[in-house]
Amino acid sequence: MLNTNIGYIINESYSEPVDITHVKTLNGKVVVDCRLQTADEKNRNGRYYAEEELFPQINAPRTQELLAAGDLKAEDGHPLDKDLQRQSIIDNTKTCARFLKLWTEGKDIRAHVVGTNNELGRAFDLDLKEGVKPAWSLRALGSVCQTARGCEVKNIRIITWDRVIYPSHPHAYTLGFVNEGATATPTKESILLEGQDTMPTGKIIPITNESVIKYIQQESSNLKFVRECFDFIYSGIKLNENGSRVVLTTNEGETLVINLESYVANELMNYNKYTI
Repeated sequence: MLNTNIGYIINESYSEPVDITHVKTLNGKVVVDCRLQTADEKNRNGRYYAEEELFPQINAPRTQELLAAGDLKAEDGHPLDKDLQRQSIIDNTKTCARFLKLWTEGKDIRAHVVGTNNELGRAFDLDLKEGVKPAWSLRALGSVCQTARGCEVKNIRIITWDRVIYPSHPHAYTLGFVNEGATATPTKESILLEGQDTMPTGKIIPITNESVIKYIQQESSNLKFVRECFDFIYSGIKLNENGSRVVLTTNEGETLVINLESYVANELMNYNKYTI
């Protein structure tokens, strides 16, 4: 179990405003077609997102409910705060775009997007009208596993896609304007997690949420055994990247790594998937 956060945004601007005569608009704001992510391709962070893991997430109750209510929105950049609670919500004061439709086309996750009704959304709309093509990056929870083909993300729970500067998926850009009268025909659907703040390296942020740590302290026999057998006081505790071990930092600066029991790791994964 882990909280994975990676961020991107990319703008390819033109010096001349583009012709938007026949472009679909919503309350004066243009609607654009975007490629959010591509399944089964190795991204710039060296990770894969399998189609069977990604596509069902578009139909997930939370995703569909937010989409139907008009509250599935993109923040202007991924949150910098690593706290699980902050990463798991969409802060409406920081949003710049709203998703109108989600669908898949081949291996791509596609969307129709419009600017939000705030200053960030109006700036986003002006950028689009000047020819800027924003990039997109998924924000979600999940686990990273080593498989035969390499590093894969599994057990995904979507939060949103954010507008970013540099996408981990090289084709995750705005494609162009939606023409008047154009309709999208959703087929299968999907979503996932990737994103970074600068250039490709990616971030995997171990969960240090207080309720998660408290559960480990109460339920892990391995942790209790180590604490009882060795006389030490630890000043820091967190999960490792795949949620299978807990890492303790002692007051003397030493690091102890303790394996978690499978039932504890499974419960943490269930927390990760269902408590957003």
